[in-house]
Amino acid sequence: MWSAATGSTSLGLERVWYALIGQGAKGDEFILWTLRLPRLATGLAVGACMGLAGALFQNLTRNPLGSPDLLGLTQGATTGALIAIIVTGSSLQVTTVLAAVGSLATGLLIWALTRGGDPSGYRLILVGIGVSAILAGVNGYLLTRTTIIDAFRAVYWLTGDLSGRDFGQAALVGLILAAGAAVIAALSRGLDSLRLGEATATGLGVRVDATRVAALVTASVLTAGAVAVAGPLAFVALAAPHIAARLTGSSRSFLCSALVGALIVTAADMIAVAGVGDRQLPTGVVTGVVGGAYLIWLLIAHRKKGVLS
Repeated sequence: MWSAATGSTSLGLERVWYALIGQGAKGDEFILWTLRLPRLATGLAVGACMGLAGALFQNLTRNPLGSPDLLGLTQGATTGALIAIIVTGSSLQVTTVLAAVGSLATGLLIWALTRGGDPSGYRLILVGIGVSAILAGVNGYLLTRTTIIDAFRAVYWLTGDLSGRDFGQAALVGLILAAGAAVIAALSRGLDSLRLGEATATGLGVRVDATRVAALVTASVLTAGAVAVAGPLAFVALAAPHIAARLTGSSRSFLCSALVGALIVTAADMIAVAGVGDRQLPTGVVTGVVGGAYLIWLLIAHRKKGVLS
């Protein structure tokens, strides 16, 4: 409600309520239903997807640094989007599709490279970091092969933003979120068993390889849907599960991770809309600054505990 009421034109809660029930001024209804609510709905769905994806990756890798940002999935989505923007000069719809394809392809590549061993812990993270570095080089090359106008469009997408989003995009991410949540609910027993070790999980009747593959694909789909619509909003998927764990006392609270992710993106977008002076900021600028500081704190805190060397 606060997000819907604030912005370049302040409505206040009373005017928001009347606009919601169709009894407000035409200008208020336009601002609310055409500009703010689609952006808010998209931000909530994107944040929830990223929170779920981050929690799934951290449970799968049993590592506090497991997230789509560090495993290369956001770089894969970026590659797909850059191909759409630079090579074909395509529309937002095609950019969204190719970004999703890039993220999914990266997830499948990481699975293929870790197949045959234990695709968990540092093994999965190191492979992801390597793939991410390769894709970063590819993305840099793509940016050198374009015009200034296309490069500006690409860099803006790389930053991540929620401006101009509509209810159709919010519904798309919402469907991906619902499907991912259903799969995670089905995998919850297997994921809990895997935390006890592969041998114990196998003894409990869990199909270990199938559970890992399903979890990796689900996390990749959730990341693809979020990044394709909003761009690579940095560090949301990394921070949300940690905050949820501190709130609930459990590292397996997927619901809380989704809620925290939605809250982070919405709060960051409110700060971005407020901007600096009279200029709005891309949402990804806020998540990047805050998330980068959080990552530094996380590394220092875990190093003191001896978790990370």
